[in-house]
Amino acid sequence: MTFRKWNPKTRKWQFDRVPYTFHKHRQWHGRISTLTIKRDTCGRYWVCITTTYTDFRPLPTTGKSVGADFGMKDAYLTLSTGEKIQHPQPLKHSLNKLRSLNKALSRKIKGSNGWWRCVQQLARLYEKISNQRKDFQWQLASKLCKKFDTIFLETLNLDGMKRLWGRKVSDLGFYQFVKILRYKCGKHKRLLKEIDQWTPTTKPCSNCGYHNEYLSLSDRQWTCPECGSHHDRDINAAINILRAGIAVP
Repeated sequence: MTFRKWNPKTRKWQFDRVPYTFHKHRQWHGRISTLTIKRDTCGRYWVCITTTYTDFRPLPTTGKSVGADFGMKDAYLTLSTGEKIQHPQPLKHSLNKLRSLNKALSRKIKGSNGWWRCVQQLARLYEKISNQRKDFQWQLASKLCKKFDTIFLETLNLDGMKRLWGRKVSDLGFYQFVKILRYKCGKHKRLLKEIDQWTPTTKPCSNCGYHNEYLSLSDRQWTCPECGSHHDRDINAAINILRAGIAVP
């Protein structure tokens, strides 16, 4: 293979023919249509192969629907069934190491060997964080598609959430998860619906419809004064999301 490399002596780009071996981690079928070689920020090369083989096995239908409420405090995703799913928050758990590497990078002479080593360490850590987040999101999307035929979500105001909570919103990756879930639903013939952003889901009682105007963000549990039913804030919102999604044709 031929790759373009930077020669520090001549200070020019040059093409070198370098023999490479690759790890074939799975058997491919069909005729190869495209073969792409990519290099990531960590300096590793990836061989991406596209073949003409198609093998689609749709998931069996379950006849179940669910409403899902995104959260920032108690759970990442709360389902109308009462299940709460926590997020691993990989960026939060790697902050100390990130600070240490950035501090070490600032003390290096830019362009030196130590500087480049520190840059590669930072790139590997950022890639690890990204892979941990994507792995969680892909597994969660597959789990939801296996259990439910129809999934209802709320439309989020991410710009407003970032102004309030900043880095945590980016760590949770709401928008990226919705994209992955939309792809999974299209692949497995599931229906994904997003209700309107201004649909009231948190304050109305899911039992009688009473609108609790005095509910604040700090109230995680509340009791309806009309019917007396006790609510978990997130589960109540997920049930309202499910009902609002079913009501919209």
